[in-house]
Amino acid sequence: MKKSQFSLLLGLFFSVIFPKIAFAQDFNDVGINIIFSIESLPGLLAALSYLAGLVMGVSAIFKTVDHVTSPTQTPLGVPVIRFLVGGALFSLPIITEAIATTIGAGSAAGFDPSVEAASYLNATVAGITSIAALGTSLNDIMSNIHASTDLLPGLVTGISYLLGLVISVAALYKTRDHVEDPNRVPLKEPVIRFLTAGALFALPTVFYSMYNTIADSGLGVVGLFISAFSAVSFIYSTETGAIECLLPGGTTLGGVVCNSFLNTSAFPIFLSAIAYFIGLVFGVWGIFKIRDHVIDPTRVAISEGLSRLIAGGAFFALPYLTVVFKASFVGPVLLTLTGVPLVSSTNTGFRSSVTALTCGGTNSLDEAMGCFMQDILGPSHVVLNFFCFVAGMIFIMIGISRLIKSAQEGPRGPGGIGTFGTFVIGGMLLSATTLLRAFSSSMFTSPVTFTFASMQYTTGMSIAETQAAYNVISAVLQFMIIIGMLSFVRGLFIMRDVAEGKGQASTMAGVTHLIGGALAVNLGPMLNAIQQTLGITAFGVSFGLP
Repeated sequence: MKKSQFSLLLGLFFSVIFPKIAFAQDFNDVGINIIFSIESLPGLLAALSYLAGLVMGVSAIFKTVDHVTSPTQTPLGVPVIRFLVGGALFSLPIITEAIATTIGAGSAAGFDPSVEAASYLNATVAGITSIAALGTSLNDIMSNIHASTDLLPGLVTGISYLLGLVISVAALYKTRDHVEDPNRVPLKEPVIRFLTAGALFALPTVFYSMYNTIADSGLGVVGLFISAFSAVSFIYSTETGAIECLLPGGTTLGGVVCNSFLNTSAFPIFLSAIAYFIGLVFGVWGIFKIRDHVIDPTRVAISEGLSRLIAGGAFFALPYLTVVFKASFVGPVLLTLTGVPLVSSTNTGFRSSVTALTCGGTNSLDEAMGCFMQDILGPSHVVLNFFCFVAGMIFIMIGISRLIKSAQEGPRGPGGIGTFGTFVIGGMLLSATTLLRAFSSSMFTSPVTFTFASMQYTTGMSIAETQAAYNVISAVLQFMIIIGMLSFVRGLFIMRDVAEGKGQASTMAGVTHLIGGALAVNLGPMLNAIQQTLGITAFGVSFGLP
């Protein structure tokens, strides 16, 4: 390929992928302007290498004369390598193509997890907006951020391509230096530079390998991840036997809570987009760290490069890892999520005696308390479930980022108990509702709690007075369900702090929150057990299903 053809094709590539704009309006526009500002640099490098080839050819001729004059002082290899390097500099586009083919096998890997995960953001936000008829929200902001940065990976690839050109030329000169003085310049220096340049030319292949190391061609699981945090997974709570937070809840407190969920429900996909960008940086960073190790293994350990490549692959595969961590606690059967609420997987089995309370009737205190809890219990469960899922994803990202740290970091190092605990607690948060059910079943043999009160003595009380008492008791116990859920989640965070080695956190505090939270959620069954133990069931208040 001639130099002019090389520059022409590169310019055509940039003009098609990055259409030139007149004025920058977002990060994509800035990236496009950068690309067009440097689009002629490959041609300039090819021209400079052509001039360098001329100089190298002339020096090779003089070295040939020196060899003939004094063969012991100037070995034959010196002029020969200069002729070869000069020829390589003349045909730099062909050399770079050969280098890229060495790594990329001459074909694109087809790697684009951003299409599989990050680009779902705009579609998901549009779907939520169409359902909820929302205006400008945090979802919209996240969608705008994604839309204004989705071309930046192309900028990273373009800059890496330029770096590959420069490193290719440096590798040619290092090859000459090795032949002329092998004691000063070992063979590994030009070889690792050629390989580094090839990796930079073939970044999609490198990224695909990084991803496959973690996910094993699991791009299809991204669709499962999309459903794993979509509205269907979080909108169900059986305390009213109906779907919660599917539509905005009006002006009530429950509606405010539902709106908060609906307007931020794209956050997990946004985290996937951020993880994708981090994976790009880690991939390029890892390539350079491996080069530095080969050049000076005493200064840079091979683990620094490999750990960055592995961490980058894990960031690419964040949706896959999220499903894996969730499945580790809830089992693979719960990965098949449909529009039908799954009582065994998406809720704690809340039951209430206040199933159809008409608010605004008598305006009594018991009615107000019942209506209040009827309004906020389901949405609170939904939002807490969603918060735990997002927090679990963030913990997994923190754990992945620690893979590049050194052992001197202690608990926060790649093999530290803090990093291990971060992964474990992240997986537990992804499945917090299921774990709460497990705690409930472990103590009360049933995952279903209930707040339906039945008083043994109602003599002298009218039906309205009895119902008022039931409303108050049910409202109090429903409120304790919310407190119990918060306490349980707090216990998970405390256990993570214990693993991190934070002095103010203790295992006892974490376990107390976990057990206390489960007891609060099951306060009705707990009171039944206490009355059974004391033998006062004949004149107490029992709790059961309505």
